[in-house]
Amino acid sequence: MSKYVLKASCPDSKGIVAAVTTMMAANGANVLDLTQHTASDIDVFMLKTLFEAPSPFDRKSFERVFKITADNFKMTWELYDTNRNERVAILVSKTNHCLWELLLKHQDGEIDCEIPLVISNHPDNRGVAEQFKIPFHHIDYKPGKAAAEERIQQLLIDYEINLVVMARFMQILSPEFTRRWKNRVINIHHGFLPSFTGAKPYHQAWHKGVKIIGATAHFANELLDLGPIIAQEVIHVSDLSSINHLVQIGKDVERRTLVQALKLYLNHSVFVYRNRTFILR
Repeated sequence: MSKYVLKASCPDSKGIVAAVTTMMAANGANVLDLTQHTASDIDVFMLKTLFEAPSPFDRKSFERVFKITADNFKMTWELYDTNRNERVAILVSKTNHCLWELLLKHQDGEIDCEIPLVISNHPDNRGVAEQFKIPFHHIDYKPGKAAAEERIQQLLIDYEINLVVMARFMQILSPEFTRRWKNRVINIHHGFLPSFTGAKPYHQAWHKGVKIIGATAHFANELLDLGPIIAQEVIHVSDLSSINHLVQIGKDVERRTLVQALKLYLNHSVFVYRNRTFILR
């Protein structure tokens, strides 16, 4: 049997879970896992369920029937086939510790997606991509951001990309680009947001004498470093640490946080409400 994930959110009310599971049972679906949460502060109900589909499975018919339930509760919903992998493009500049981590985890089967290409505004990491037999595309930003982003957009279309991951891509994406890819661009920020935004967060943290540093993976939008946060991690540091030491420690945190965020996205665990997320594992 095929397996599908259903994600739904709507205003909270009684009987939602019963209505969804009853509809599924009536249409031959077998619920394998179900996670739900009500955010009482905003009166929003969220549900994620993994189910086995009957064989043969008429997806269009199922969606048509489920729409009746969804409309009754004013749901926003999506249905995902677990047999179809997301196609992920990686954007990177010169710093490559996050690129290495993503490609190694993917090679080992720990990240369940396809990575058809790596895009960079510098040629430095061509050899890294080639080691993993992944096409590498260098985009020159000298002609201007608009021209460069147009070339990136065309590559994403040509390779049928579903998700973009900024693995320390040191270019600010335009509002037009992020709106086109709303909630489909994951960025790793080398700092614990919302503190120390912008450039050199480790330098800012060192000069403030912080006792922890961290990394933040978030969706990129038109607001610099202020998109919905997906994953964060922190680590305690000593006052005796130098800036260089903080940078080295931070790289490990960045690797783990970016991979965690990508896994959450690929597992359909991320629910976005306005400018924040809820994670249903």
